[in-house]
Amino acid sequence: MMKCPVDNTELQEIEYERATMVDQCQTCNGMWLNQWELQAIQANKGKNYAAELAKMPDLVNASHLNALNKNRELLDCPKCKDAGSQIEMDRREHGFCSQIMIDVCHDCQGIWLDKGEVQALEVFFERHHLDDKEIKTGFFQSLWFMLNK
Repeated sequence: MMKCPVDNTELQEIEYERATMVDQCQTCNGMWLNQWELQAIQANKGKNYAAELAKMPDLVNASHLNALNKNRELLDCPKCKDAGSQIEMDRREHGFCSQIMIDVCHDCQGIWLDKGEVQALEVFFERHHLDDKEIKTGFFQSLWFMLNK
C-alpha cells in the first residue's frame, strides 16, 4: 500500500470527479495521481468552478505562497517507494505562469498534489482556456511535455 510522502499515512483510493480513482491521504488531504489521472479529472468536468473563477487570483496566490513557504525536503515518490525504489520527486511550477507548485516523479510520471492544488489546477485551466475550445488539450500536452523532459 502506498504511503503519503508528507506524513507517511497509508493512501486511500477514492473516487474523484465521476469515476476517476486517485490515492488520497486522509491526514493532509494530499493526492497522488498516476500518469493520466489529472487528464481524466479535467476531461470529466465534474465540478463547476464559476464561483472560484471570480476569485481565482486568491486561490492561485494561496497555493503558490503555500508551496513557497514550505521548507521541506524533496518528497520521495510513493509509487516508486512502494515498488522498492527511492526516487525523489522534483518540485516545480506547473506550466507557464500558473504559480501552482507540483511534485513530479521522473521515473513513473506520477504527480503529488498537496491539499487544494488539484482544485487550483482545475480553476487555472478553466480560466485560461475557457473561451478557446482548441486549446483545451494544451494543459495536458504541456503537463505531458513537462513530465517527459
